[in-house]
Amino acid sequence: MWNILGGAPTAAYAAIGAAISVGYYKNQAASMKWNFYINNTRVFQRLVFGATLGLACGYMQFGDRQTLHNAWVAERLRRRYPESMTLNAQDLWSLKGVKTSQEFYRWQ
Repeated sequence: MWNILGGAPTAAYAAIGAAISVGYYKNQAASMKWNFYINNTRVFQRLVFGATLGLACGYMQFGDRQTLHNAWVAERLRRRYPESMTLNAQDLWSLKGVKTSQEFYRWQ
């Protein structure tokens, strides 16, 4: 997951996003008189918000979206066709023209 998300540059984007978001909140909250609990809760919320935005921007810039998509498609295929887990590249052409036993394709 570290490599798919983009590694260290994405983590740096997340840290910078969190720092900008918390800094913006601190500047805004300097004139407000809130208690300890409210202030800490809002700082943490800003930290998570900024880190999430930074992570999203870093993933879009440095992430490997093709690998993530391939893994998602492979997982969906394995769930739908569990017997495909036993296939290998040499067996594929031997299955050409064989009718499937899946309920979804019985209407054909």
